[in-house]
Amino acid sequence: MTTIKQKLERLTSAQVTKAINNIKRGIERESLRVNTDGKLSQLDHPIALGAALTHPYVTTDFSESLLELITPPSNNINTTFAQLKDVHKFVAQNIGDEVLWPMSMPCFINNEDDIRIAQFGNSNVGKMKSTYRTGLKNRYGSMMQAISGIHYNFSLPTEFWQVLKELDGSDDDSQDYQSAKYMHMVRNIKRFVWIVTYLYGASPAMCKSFLKGRETGLDFDSFGKGSIFLKNGTSLRMSDLGYTNSAQSELNIEYGSLTQYIEKLRKAIHTESAEYKKIGVKVDGEYKQLNHNILQIENELYAPVRPKQIAESGEKPTDALANRGIMYVELRALDVNPFSPYGISLEQMHVLDVFLMYCLLSSETELTDAQQQEAEENQDAVVLEGRKPDLELSHNGVTKSRSNWLGEIFDDFTTIAAWLDTHYGKTDYSDAIKATLPSVTEPANTLSGKVLSKLQTTQTDNGVFGLQLAQQYKQEILNNETSEFSAEFLQQESVKSLQNQQDVENADSVNFDDFLTEYFKY
Repeated sequence: MTTIKQKLERLTSAQVTKAINNIKRGIERESLRVNTDGKLSQLDHPIALGAALTHPYVTTDFSESLLELITPPSNNINTTFAQLKDVHKFVAQNIGDEVLWPMSMPCFINNEDDIRIAQFGNSNVGKMKSTYRTGLKNRYGSMMQAISGIHYNFSLPTEFWQVLKELDGSDDDSQDYQSAKYMHMVRNIKRFVWIVTYLYGASPAMCKSFLKGRETGLDFDSFGKGSIFLKNGTSLRMSDLGYTNSAQSELNIEYGSLTQYIEKLRKAIHTESAEYKKIGVKVDGEYKQLNHNILQIENELYAPVRPKQIAESGEKPTDALANRGIMYVELRALDVNPFSPYGISLEQMHVLDVFLMYCLLSSETELTDAQQQEAEENQDAVVLEGRKPDLELSHNGVTKSRSNWLGEIFDDFTTIAAWLDTHYGKTDYSDAIKATLPSVTEPANTLSGKVLSKLQTTQTDNGVFGLQLAQQYKQEILNNETSEFSAEFLQQESVKSLQNQQDVENADSVNFDDFLTEYFKY
């Protein structure tokens, strides 16, 4: 079996350096708008932030109060982080006294009805987005939809795939080869995603209001006036309480090839659910959901990673993948980092690049049903007990201690980081891996360990801590100088987005019922 080190020794040419310097990244950061008293904002998406439907950098996710801040694809990691900072400043300047919630698990929410579904205007596309969210509310409840995360988008350039294809001696079509390699990466992200959750899970605690008296079966401890936590937990967001696929466990999505993935996803979109049928679709003239199938649309699949292709106007995500193959992967397993005003740090971004390259270069090829089950059990164990000193996981049926297995993996991370640094002419990747190494053997150094330590040493409620950070970060964000996106540029984008939304609305030529019928027709 060829080691990662041996593979990298073949990837040293000037052509590879040029390709590596064209790796593109993008970030999507979700965050609730919160009042000065720590409660969820009840205000509309601010008009100064433009139209959520058409603004390229600022939109909403499930609710009016759940912002999503987006950076465009860039081949410079520092530029991406600077853009994220600039978009944060623009938002902070245009939300009045409100602040951005700095954690994945939500602030105090008195009632599910306080979570107002996002509105995207009167166009058919806008109505579809809101109706989809109504369906999520009716299927899973709104509370789960108040959870925030970070999505990290990662794309390797055509030149890189060409070099790799030549080295592999493959005569596959270029697009097919690229998609096959991306699917290899996706399978290994599924296999090793527990590493991301262990290092960067940052939601071991939450406000008790999230449960609303529901029984969970989880062994919570409580502290303060209304906070609960899991002693060794890493990410309540990734548990059955949040964005997990427990409700979708029978979908059996396959990752063996892009074709398999598309077929399974399409099947889920076209297979009726007896449970969701009970909700109804259009009841008394009001839509309760887009349809009563297992998934309303592709986006409803809660997975820690998605292979992606940019969809053209009116094109479904699976059609875009089928037509043009995979362009990038979207890593969705990241909690919001409470120790960064931007929800993620530059150091994390460097480590994530290394992790994703490791998933591409790893010799693990298949992901059988048994291996997928094993991967999910490892992830669940790390979610609930990740910082347990003697935690054991399973690798191809062999039991391994978390720290020993991580130590082996970090040896490869160190090799990949040095290789990346060679091509970039810097030491940023090696520095980031070095800075992360203490977490390998000492769980207290992970983000979840730091969060719990902070809460326990200061005897502060989770909600109080979140609000203190939110207020502190708002000042910090406002004091930053912009470097990529000026306030004027983002204001122009807001004005443009309002006009673009109007244009979309004016272009509609059929009613909403007919629009949906046409959209779901194959």
